[in-house]
Amino acid sequence: MFNHELILNHIDDIFGQDMHAKRVLSLANATLGVIESGSLAIHAIGSGLSLANGLERKHAVKQVDRLLTNTKLNVWSLFDDWVPYVVGERTEIVVSMDWTEFDADDHSTLVISLQTNHGRSTPLLWKTHRKSLLKGQRNAHEKELLTKLKQTLPEGIFVTVVADRGFGYMELFERLEQELGFAYLIRFKGNVLVGYPGVEQVPARDWLTPTGRTRTLKAVELTGQRQPVERVYCCHKSGMKDAWFLASNRTDLSAAKALQLYGQRWGIETSFRDIKDYKFGMGMGDVHISNPVRRDRLFLFSALAIVLLTLLGKAGDSVGLNSCSE
Repeated sequence: MFNHELILNHIDDIFGQDMHAKRVLSLANATLGVIESGSLAIHAIGSGLSLANGLERKHAVKQVDRLLTNTKLNVWSLFDDWVPYVVGERTEIVVSMDWTEFDADDHSTLVISLQTNHGRSTPLLWKTHRKSLLKGQRNAHEKELLTKLKQTLPEGIFVTVVADRGFGYMELFERLEQELGFAYLIRFKGNVLVGYPGVEQVPARDWLTPTGRTRTLKAVELTGQRQPVERVYCCHKSGMKDAWFLASNRTDLSAAKALQLYGQRWGIETSFRDIKDYKFGMGMGDVHISNPVRRDRLFLFSALAIVLLTLLGKAGDSVGLNSCSE
């Protein structure tokens, strides 16, 4: 069993300065329930909490449900404390950005996660939207979350945003570099025009080498708008299902490093599985949630559980323990 006091102290360290003590306790209880049950189903969280704290199950479930509906638990505001906590002492971070869907509830959640050295990404920020209302609004939602990242980060952090083809639009490239001061490494489609200044452009796929070796193009222009980009990497190695076409405003990335960073984007997909999958994860994908704000609070429970399991596991390893258990 995880030490409840230890979890409470960590959550108090993160949010205690701006959060009421009773709410810190409730959040610690919910996190403990998730850790003990391994589930994001409300009744399962309550059961885990009741087993860990010796509470009556019915009372524990009600406690979790009240926290999920508590309007004073404002996840968007909590990011101001959460992001600096997760980033810690780092001076440079690589983040992955992606959407994940909950079709049964008409929800789409945009997530920005920190790439880590243990394979899974750590959620930094997220926001859930009605999927049926997303048409024509995705770019604005992406701008909103990226701006929040900028606002919550400590000064002087060098940020590289990694994203897949769904984010390969020129407006985002400009915003990341000029408005937010972020670096980027973003995949784009093979039919996008690429060429050197003053030279006729051709589709990116035409730059692939016959041997599969990565071709690096420096100081080129993308699309008919002639969007300047410092680097483009074109690669279709043996064994790759599809070719990768990556654009970046970083001039220091070797082709190998660029491919490595983009490959690590898979960590956000692994995290989605951990959160959503019923068999291999916490099962949020099978939990019916009608309110997007309520889902974001449940995401907070999962993010806290993920971070604390990782953190406490490392702490246990460092002193020769299997876990931080009683």
